[in-house]
Amino acid sequence: MPPLRRVVDHATTADARLYVWATNVNVRACAGTSASCPPIEGAQIGRRWVTAFCQRQSTEVVDGPYRNDWWVQVDAGGPVGWISAVYVRGGDNDQPVPGLSLESDCH
Repeated sequence: MPPLRRVVDHATTADARLYVWATNVNVRACAGTSASCPPIEGAQIGRRWVTAFCQRQSTEVVDGPYRNDWWVQVDAGGPVGWISAVYVRGGDNDQPVPGLSLESDCH
């Protein structure tokens, strides 16, 4: 399922609901894939709606034809953490998720 369709028409600095289209997406302690940003143990999400707080740029992730260097801070009913925007429906390659606030609104 491509992550290129718009999910929210308008969001403010309040939390947004976004759909994660992939399965087994690691939720990370911080935005990025470096050793200093490990996946949170036991925190994987997929094919569900999540609460998103903000986004920021970091390491680019590529999955098939999709690529993105934006990361989204989410709460999927477990610990709050970060996922690559490549797995969020909405937006375009290497572009922020439309309508989601930038990092000044992170939790």
